[in-house]
Order: sequence, then C-alpha cells, then structure tokens
Amino acid sequence: MTFKLFRRGSARCIGLLSAFVTILLCLYYISIGQPNTTPITETNASGRVVPPAGFSVGGGAASHLQQQQQQQQLHVQSYHAARQKRPVPEQHLHQQQDMENSIEDFDNAAPQKNNPNWGDKCYVLLQSETNVTAAEEYSKFDFQPEWIRSKEYWDRGFEERFEAQKKDKHRPPLKVIVVPHSHNDPGWLKTFTNYFQSDSRQILNLLVTKMQEYKDMTFIWSEISFLQLWWDQAHPTKQRAFKRLINSGRIEITTGGWVMTDEANVHIYPMLDQLIEGHQWLRNNLNVTPKVGWSIDPFGHGSTVPYLLSGANFEGAIIQRIHYAWKQWFARQQSGDFIWTPYWRMPSTSPGTQHGRLLTHNMPFDIYSIKGSCGPHPFICLNFDFRKIPGEYTEYSVKAQFITNDNVEEKAQLLLEQYSRTASLFPHNVALIPVGDDFRYNKEREVDQQYSNYKKLIDHIMANKRLYNVDISFGTPSDYFKAIRERTAQFPSFKGDFFVYSDIFSEGRPAYWSGYFSTRPFYKLMSSELEHQLRAAEILFTVAYNTARQYRHENAIKIYEKNYEKMIHARRNLGLFQHHDAITGTSKANVMRDYAMRLFESTQDMVKMQEACMELLLQNGSSHHDFLLSEFERDNFSRLPRKMPIQLGGLSGEASTTQSKNADASFVVYNALTHKRIEIVTLRVQQPNVKIFNEHGEELKHIQINPVWNITDPNELGLSGAGTGTGSVGRIRISTRQYEVMFVAELEPLSLTTYRVQVDDFNYKRNIATIYCDDCTDGATSTSMPETTASQANAPDFEVRAKPAGDIQLENHNMRLLFDEKSGFLKTITRKNKQQQLLQPMQSAIRFAAYRSAQFHSGAYLFKTDPEQSEAEKDVLEQYVDVRIIITSGPIASDVTVIYGPFLAHTVRIFNTHTHLDAAIYIENDIDFEPPPKNRETELFMRLVTNIDNIAPAPIQRDVLKEPEGTIPELPVFYSDQNGFQYHERIKVPAIGIEGNYFPITSGAFIQDSHVRLSLLTTHAQGAASYEPGQLEVMLDRRTLYDDYRGMGEGVVDSRMTRHKFWLLVEDMPGGQHVTQPPNYKVPSLHAQQLANTLRYPPNLYFVENFDLPPAQLQSLVRLLPRGALPCDVHLTTLRTLSEPQLQLFPSASALLVLHRQGYDCSVRAQQVDLTGVCTLDGSGLGAVQLGALRLQSIETTTLTGGALQDNERERLRSFSEITLQPMELRTFNLTFRGEL
Repeated sequence: MTFKLFRRGSARCIGLLSAFVTILLCLYYISIGQPNTTPITETNASGRVVPPAGFSVGGGAASHLQQQQQQQQLHVQSYHAARQKRPVPEQHLHQQQDMENSIEDFDNAAPQKNNPNWGDKCYVLLQSETNVTAAEEYSKFDFQPEWIRSKEYWDRGFEERFEAQKKDKHRPPLKVIVVPHSHNDPGWLKTFTNYFQSDSRQILNLLVTKMQEYKDMTFIWSEISFLQLWWDQAHPTKQRAFKRLINSGRIEITTGGWVMTDEANVHIYPMLDQLIEGHQWLRNNLNVTPKVGWSIDPFGHGSTVPYLLSGANFEGAIIQRIHYAWKQWFARQQSGDFIWTPYWRMPSTSPGTQHGRLLTHNMPFDIYSIKGSCGPHPFICLNFDFRKIPGEYTEYSVKAQFITNDNVEEKAQLLLEQYSRTASLFPHNVALIPVGDDFRYNKEREVDQQYSNYKKLIDHIMANKRLYNVDISFGTPSDYFKAIRERTAQFPSFKGDFFVYSDIFSEGRPAYWSGYFSTRPFYKLMSSELEHQLRAAEILFTVAYNTARQYRHENAIKIYEKNYEKMIHARRNLGLFQHHDAITGTSKANVMRDYAMRLFESTQDMVKMQEACMELLLQNGSSHHDFLLSEFERDNFSRLPRKMPIQLGGLSGEASTTQSKNADASFVVYNALTHKRIEIVTLRVQQPNVKIFNEHGEELKHIQINPVWNITDPNELGLSGAGTGTGSVGRIRISTRQYEVMFVAELEPLSLTTYRVQVDDFNYKRNIATIYCDDCTDGATSTSMPETTASQANAPDFEVRAKPAGDIQLENHNMRLLFDEKSGFLKTITRKNKQQQLLQPMQSAIRFAAYRSAQFHSGAYLFKTDPEQSEAEKDVLEQYVDVRIIITSGPIASDVTVIYGPFLAHTVRIFNTHTHLDAAIYIENDIDFEPPPKNRETELFMRLVTNIDNIAPAPIQRDVLKEPEGTIPELPVFYSDQNGFQYHERIKVPAIGIEGNYFPITSGAFIQDSHVRLSLLTTHAQGAASYEPGQLEVMLDRRTLYDDYRGMGEGVVDSRMTRHKFWLLVEDMPGGQHVTQPPNYKVPSLHAQQLANTLRYPPNLYFVENFDLPPAQLQSLVRLLPRGALPCDVHLTTLRTLSEPQLQLFPSASALLVLHRQGYDCSVRAQQVDLTGVCTLDGSGLGAVQLGALRLQSIETTTLTGGALQDNERERLRSFSEITLQPMELRTFNLTFRGEL
C-alpha cells in the first residue's frame, strides 16, 4: 500500500510526511516551552497574596504539571462545572479561548490609570433645581389648622373644587384601581417565626388557592422574608401555581426587599443589602424583578430609598406615613404624584437628567387600612371593610353590610363618592385604592367576603358605565403608574424628605414620631456590629473562596462551601432587623430579644468566617486551621463584648510575669477599608513590660501602656480607662491582672497585617501612662481575689498622682482642651495654627441632661416632653454625688474620664501621633440606666454648647409681614446625615416643640457659621437636634414606663448598658463665604468622611495561637489590593459573593461589587490636617486596582441590586480603571472570577 502511494504521487506523500513531522515538532516545543499562564504572584515582601501551601508559581515541574492539567481540562469539563454536576456545552473550547483572551485583555488594561470621565478631585455640588423643596414648604405650614380636631383636612374648599371638577368636560373620566393587600410585619407583637406560623403562611396558602378560583382577583406581596419561608415549605404544586400568578401579573411583588425597611435608622449598607438579598432570591426562584416600591408603614420617609429603587430600575414607588400638614399640602396642590429627586447635582448636570429620580405616589390619607384610605371620610369607608369573622367584634364588622342585589346601587354610589373625591386630589383623575390592613386575608372567610362584595360593586359599576362613567377593576400598583403616565405629560419635581412624621388621627392633636430614632440603642449598636462583621466577612470570603478555587485548595473550598450557608443566614438576620419595627426598637420586649439572638449568633458566625478566610490568605507554606482567635469574647447578647488579653507564649492560664523574657505572641489586624488608615489600636496584655513589632519586624517606638480599671466587681473590667459596673461605684482600682497597650498602626488598604508583642524588661517604663486620680489607690489590692507576689509587684508600675487643683487641661500640637474642675466635662477648645500659636478659645461645652417624658405621649415611637413640669429638662446627674475624675496622660494619648456612679462613664481623649487623628477629639460614653424604676420617664441627651453662629440666612426666615422687623426669631440650622449616604439641612421650626425638631442621624451631624464647622460623628442611629443657636445635641437613651398608644402595648424599660463612641471635629470654613446662586449642597469634609468610615468599620484584631507543631508559617503582610488603594472618596460598600442559581446554598464564581463615591467638601478642613499620608487626591479614577492575585473573567454593569440592565445601558468593562462614578453616586458591578489557573 505504501509502495502504491509513493508510486501514485511522490510529491503528495512528501507533503504529507513533512506536515506530520512539523506537527510533531510543534507539539514537542509547545510541551517544553509553553509560557506559564499562571498569574504572577509577588513575594510576601511586597505584601501580595501568594498561593496556598503546596502550589508552586513560575517555572519548574509543578508549573509544567499544572499546565498539563489545564490542557486536559480543555477536553473534559471545567473544575467549577464538575463541582456543580453540569454538562459542558459543545462550545466550551471556544469559551475557554474567550476566557484566555479576556484575561489577556484585563492584564493589558490594568496599567491604564487615568479615567478621563472621572472628573476633578475637588468639585462643587449644587442643590437640584426642583418645583418643591421640602424645607422651604415645611417652614410655611400651619401646624395647628382648624380641622385638626375633626382629624380630616377635607373642608369646604376641597368640596367646592370637587364639584367644579365634575362639571369640567375636559377632565378625564374617573379610573379606579382596587389593590387587595396584606401588610405583614416580620416581627412586632409576635416574633417573626410566630407571625409566619399564625398568619403569613395561611395568607399565602389562601392566595394560591383562592386566586385560582377568583380569576380576576389581584394581590401584592412585599416581604420576601416571609415568602422565602413559605416557598421552602410549600408543595411544588403550590409553588407552580404561585409562579403562574406572578407571570400573569395578578400577584405583583412590590419593592422585593427582605423586609419593608425603616428609613430613619438604617445605614446605607444593610438597607441596600436586604434589597439585594430579596431581589436575588426572587430572581433565582421566581425569575421576576420588582418594578414598583411599596413602603406604607415606615414612620416617615427619607430620600435614600427612592434613590436605591431608581438605581434598581423601578418605575415608581408608593409612600404613606408623612406629616399631616404634608398630606393637606399635596392634596391642596394636587401634587401627590411627584418626581423625587436627589438633593444634589453636579454643575455640569442639566436639571432633570441626574441619577436617582423616581416617580412617587403619596397616599392622600392617614393610614393604609380600608377605613383610612378609601376616601376623605373614614366613617363612610368603614362600610366597605367586609371582614366578619365569628368572635371578632370591631368597628368595621359592626358597621359594614354585605352587598346584595337590593343595596348594590346605593352602596356603589356611596363608594364612588369617596373614590371620586380621592381622585379629585390628582389632575389625572386616577384613584389607587388599597383594600387590606395588617395580616389581612389570613382567614378563608375574609378572602371570600372581601372579594365577593367588591366584585359585586365592580360588576355593577362596569355594567352601568353610561350612568357612572367610571372604569374600575382589581389591579396592582404597576397598573396605577401605567395609567397616570398615559394621562400626565409632566410631574412636579421634589427634593428633601418627610421627617419628622406626625399623625393626628389618634387623638386629634399632633404626635411626633421622633422617639424611635433613639429607642433601645443597645439593639441599634448590635445591628451596627453585625453590619461591620458581615461586610468584613463578605470581602474576605469573596477573595479567599476564589483564591482557593483558582489554586484548587480542596479542603478550603469544602470549608467555605459548608460555611456559606451561615453567611446567607447572617445577611438575612441583618436584613430582618432593618424592618421598621425592629431597628426602630418598637416591638415588644420579647420580640426584641428574639431579634437580638439572631444578630448575636450571626455576629459570632461572621467572626468565625473571617478567621477561616484569613487563615488561608495568611499562610505561606503551611495549611493549618483554627489558629486565629478574635480578641473579643462574646458570651451573651445582653452584655457588651469583652476584650480578652493575648497570651504571651501561648501558655493559657499561667501568670504572665513568670514567663520567659523572650515570651511573645502574634496578632493580625484586618483593615476592611480600601484606603490606607492610621489607627489607634488597643491590645489587652497580662503584664505591662511589653513591646510591639510591626510587619517588618521593626519595634514600634511609640506605644503607651494604660491601666485597666476594676470598679467594685473585678470581673466587670472597663475599657480604655473607663470602666463601669453595677450598683454603687465603690472603689476604683488599677487591675494587676490586665493592662492595655495602645499603639499607632499604619494599615495598608484592605490588608492583613501581622504584629508581634514581646516581653520587654528594659525600656517599657517610658511608655507607661501617668494617672491623676483622687482615691484610686490604697495599700491593699483592689480585689478580694488572691494575687501572686509577682502580680502585686506590678501595682507600682503606674504612677498615680493626686488630681491637681483647678480646671483640667489636655494639649497636643493641634489644640488645647479645658475641662471643668468639678464636673469633669469639656468647656473650651483652643486650636493652634501652623506656627503652634493659640487661636481664640472656642466654647465647646459638653452637657448631659434629660427631658422628662410626657406620660402616655412619649414612648417607643413618640417623643414629647412633659407639659406638667415647669422645666422640660432635668439634671439626671445630681442624684450621683459620688463623682470620680481620672486623668490619663501618655506619649500617644491623654484623656479625662468622669464617672457618675453606675449611670455614666464619660471619656474625652486627644492624641499625639503627628497624624490627622490629632485634629479630632474622641468621645466615649458608657450609659447604664440601672434597673427600673430608676431614671423613669428619662430621655437622656448629650449636648454641645458652642459659640458657633449657626443661624439660618434671612431669606428662609418667616414672613416679614406677619412678623415685623426685629421680631423675627433666630432659627438655628444644622445638617444631619441620612442613612450614612447623604446630608439634609434642618432649620428649626419654632411653631412646634423640640419633639418636632429632632431628626435621625446614622453617622453624623454638623453645625457651622462663616468661620467654623463642628462635626459630631457616631457609630449608630440616634436622634439629633439644634434647638438653640450654637447647640448640637444627640439623644443617648430613653426610658418611658408608659405605652404611647401606637400599638406596641408596653413601655420601654429594658435598657442595657451601652457604649456610645463619637469623633468631634472642628474645621475651618473657606474665607468670605456668602450665599451662592444656585446654592451649594452641604457635605462633610474628606477628613470627616474618613473618620466616619473608621468609626463604623474599625479594624478587627485576631490573636495567633500556635499550638500546632510546626507552627503555621504566616506572611507578615497580605495586601488584598496589591496594586494600590481606591481613591480617597470611593468607599467599597460590599463585595458580595452571589449564590449559585440552581444550588442556592452554595457560592458561585461571581460577586457583586458595590462602590459609593462619597461626596465631600474640598474647601472645609482643619489647618494642620494633611491626609496625603493616608490617601492622595487625584482625578484619575480607580486606576490599576486588583483584588489579591485573582484573575477576572468579566466585569459587567448591573442595576444596584445586581439585576440585568437594558441592552443600551449594559457595559462589559475591560478593567476597573474604566469604572466611572459621579460624586455621591452608588453603583454595582458583577465580577465573575476565573476558575482554577
């Protein structure tokens, strides 16, 4: 055969042989010389992530083997697909090649640093141009109108306009959309689980059953937390039926958040996260994306939720609870449908084109019940709530009559009179009529009653359309927005918010819902703690899990996949607590405890999750587990976390001073922020003679050894020199068992930094703080517990001096603080200029006092001072005669702590670090109301009294014609943050009391005049006010023994000891400031934003416990952003791993990256503050950012909740440098990580 082949055509044969030899040679050279496709990973000297143990990087046999494995995978299936048991498509080879090309694109694009669309590093934000500005209109309202006693604003004027409209032939015909609904609170009078078992499960079961029978019935559902529980337990036939109802549009999912979030106390991260959790669940299980917001029960509405919904591509939103004066104003102006617009815009943005605008509908009447929503007259609306359940006796069950053939005409006319009046409040003549209330349709009888009676009314009206000229049907909110868009060319624009909410329908007099801003701060702090730990764990998990995937670390992958379910639970528990009866503190005490247990367990889980992720990322050449331990012991949700001492040498339980002189221990500090930060880190140790080494092995020259105080009970150890206990103060003594080491840590952006603490027998005394305190020492030890001889020898380490006479003074190179000799509270701040010269002293007095609660009118929801008392305020500290003042002075920090019995421990601290921290003042308050009936009817606040002239400019003052010249009051103005996302101007309204001038803050507030700005930054939600010029106050805690008649049915007496932390910042305003046109939008300085972020997201500290031999080999520094930080004003809100759509308890290779460009004012700054050491301002954008050593397959733009954008809006980016963010903007991107390398 071969002979014949040659004979037939030798040229052809030679060609074939040559091709064959060429192929063999090519394959050989490829096999020995193919370039390594493994991502290059730096050595630990540069701090970049290295592969886990057992995986080689670079050339050599291991690398060659890895390449062969990759080549083999091209012919079978990807590692990830194998794990998910999914078949590999035929085009897999092409996809692999596309992935390689994609990776090359990312590598090539990475060096591109400048984004021409990023904008200037310093910019001016202007106020949006809108038809309506909330603050301007609100200041003109009549808060005691004539109709207040009747509780109905519908007066002769409204009736006359209504009659005129009926004669207007050009007015479109009445269109009515009837929306059955059931408002399901995930916890209030019962726990979340109990409500599900008793009501919500039955409601959903009945909907699925009855709506298949009633073919035109519609319904809406909002709370995905309940829907998820039902779905997991529902029979597949019910699931399929529910899906069909969704797909047909008869059941509409509104908002789609895990809960109907509160809008006053919730921070932007959990607010968005619960929305993402709900939307992702809906997408994975029902393949639906909500388009309409339904927020009918939060107690006042802010402008953050509409911004988020707009970013999720919503078509509109519906709100309910706003001030009764706003209800009347919108009705009078026929402006109840408006475009809610963000308060800010860039100068280059034309009005009406900025992001975040949303069409919003204000329900025109008091409440979402049938009685309060069908029309202006509740006594008539009662006739149309047809629920009649045996054994229930209510005002509607007594009054309502079922519809029959005999009364249908009469009832239809009566109902249409109410519907027509409702629609008359809008130019389009469309009425949205909700039919429902709390936990309605939980009985089969009610579903039948409501549907059949309304069906008879609707059929009668539609059968007599020539008579009534009305189009009425069951529908959904989407139908409403579609109808009004068809009839309306342009809607008015609105900017501002709707705080403070006040109702009048309960008693016929104003009741301001400003108490819940500060109710139960202990639980609000628990929410902030879980928020911090969840965010930190999300970022670590995304990096660690994909690192394990890419380097095929099988054991780590198993651990992460097993623990991912705990992260899902943490997201949902945090989301659940953002419910408007949870974080507000307005549920019964047993329900609050149930929420707290969920928060506590998830916080524990997220700390463990961080430990597991860090162990993978830190190790270099080893593969140990469970060697990291959090510095905090959390043994009970009802108590504050307790700092534990690090064990030198790992000898647990042995007296530390008996250890060898070389005993040491390591600990890791995790910076979860994407900027370099300079932080004061405190570490508990068991002996004072220690020194600290940084990640480079260099001894830190500046550390400080502080005492830990024992107050009566040796187990109740205070923090940072301020301890608290229960009962009387008793003796205050320095602990001889624990000490506090304070040092300045320079933490790289998004990094894990390993420090080492070691015994130092020679130089430690220079670092020991000096204590000034009267009656803080005696000859005996401070406890009844036996001490070792060595421990007693440590007592003299601290030099305790008598407190000097006269006022107390603290000073650093930025300022001098003066404290009152007797009270121990701050009096003045004297700042210094760059030449260290003292400037004019500035009054900055701190005061603690309390408002007396009005019984039955001030409770969990409401705030009102007692009108029976001659003075609204009371001195709560006068009952504590045993006042202790402790002064601590050291090389890094100096502070004054004043202790008023067990009630208050107040610390003010300044630093001497030669960094930006020195320009700020740290404040810490430990508050313990003690068991009731102590401190009953007490609303405790901390007030700053300054000489800042924060008076509103004249044009915003009251009408000069009404108030002659010289009588116009000076109205203080302050700026409160909203949800940690934006700031609003708040001008005192003198016509209402302090209760109506208290506003919610989540991260801070500031007051300013033409020279100075004073900012107060906080860790958690609370109320704030500026009721008098120069004053700024925050509510700390509340105890009211009586219910305020808003449904909870009990007072608030379950106070627990809480720790409140603040930064106080004084900055200079730009010279010659004047009113600009258009006016500027006020935002914090960059320094204030940095401090607010560090306060909310402090560094996490973990001890390294090396019990294993050989010990784990750790990198001293792991940079999760190896190519540099994000820009100064860009905050990483979250990096959230997405669940597998088909296996939702397992993580996928994709994650949502949420970025927020926090607006700041470049012109406001302290004289000596230089932030260039922390972050450099430039206008180049994100630059060459990289997440660890991970390789990306794609970066895609999405909606804020991770949904798909329209084709014309969707972008696939080649690198992070292409990301563009406008100031204040929040954006989400879907990152898909490559499989194993």
